[in-house]
Amino acid sequence: NGVPPIQLCLHMRDFQAGKSIASNIIDEGIMGSRKIIVVVSQRFIDSAWCRFEFELAQSRFMMERSANIIIIILEDVEEKKTKKVFGLHKHLKKNTYLNNMRFWIRLRKAIIATNQ
Repeated sequence: NGVPPIQLCLHMRDFQAGKSIASNIIDEGIMGSRKIIVVVSQRFIDSAWCRFEFELAQSRFMMERSANIIIIILEDVEEKKTKKVFGLHKHLKKNTYLNNMRFWIRLRKAIIATNQ
């Protein structure tokens, strides 16, 4: 409800019933989003679906030559475990990510920024 309004894709609300999970991830999640927020946690590393979504997001934004993936570090994850997720370790080394006290302000700015 802010200005500008921000829409969030939630699988329990936005995915179409009867459609495959992979198709929903691609159509409703990745292709339907201007920016992708990745919340890195141990559960993210352990989830095959999360790794799949991250790889799709990287592929889309590589083809479009834009860096619209926002990384949020929810908890410390061992460096060797980030290497399990294709491209995550490299992404973390090359890009800045949100993890400080001004988190919500910086996140909002990153989401609504149009020139990135």
